[in-house]
Amino acid sequence: MNFFVPLTDQSLRPKMVAQDHYQRLKHLYAAEAAESVHGPVEIAYGHAKLMGTVNTEGGAVVRRTPFKDLLADASSLAAASVEKDGQLSLDGFRLNIQRPDYQGPVQVSAEVAVAEPPRYHVYAVMLDEADEPVAESWALFEPSGEALPSDPAPETTDAATPTPPPAPFMPVHATPVGILCLN
Repeated sequence: MNFFVPLTDQSLRPKMVAQDHYQRLKHLYAAEAAESVHGPVEIAYGHAKLMGTVNTEGGAVVRRTPFKDLLADASSLAAASVEKDGQLSLDGFRLNIQRPDYQGPVQVSAEVAVAEPPRYHVYAVMLDEADEPVAESWALFEPSGEALPSDPAPETTDAATPTPPPAPFMPVHATPVGILCLN
């Protein structure tokens, strides 16, 4: 039985777009991402999506856990998109693998299902190319007490970007009532 409670309470939504915070999370994740992650990482308030590849081959001693790693990464990005005051730590993780022998490209989506600040419950699902479920997880995050690191690749400011010169032409259109200048 799933108790999925969507994050719809308007008091929990941010008052303004936190695009800088999402960009910082993307840059921090890109600096440490595993080689199994490829493609864009999308982050929005309470949501995260990433593309990856599941390769379950392991060595003689260590068997890799790509299902857990990809699901935990997406879950932590979704929780961190809501909590802007510091880093979060993974307090609990429940993994359900429907297809343990699956190998290949996947899309992982995570959503904050229940927000009980300072705790966040995140549901994540891993889908194959045909949008069939491969694995799913529930994760619980709590504040770690550590500050979020600074952005390793901050965006340039508008002052540093040169302004393009004005267009050397003036678009003019003839209409039944006269000439319209779009300058």
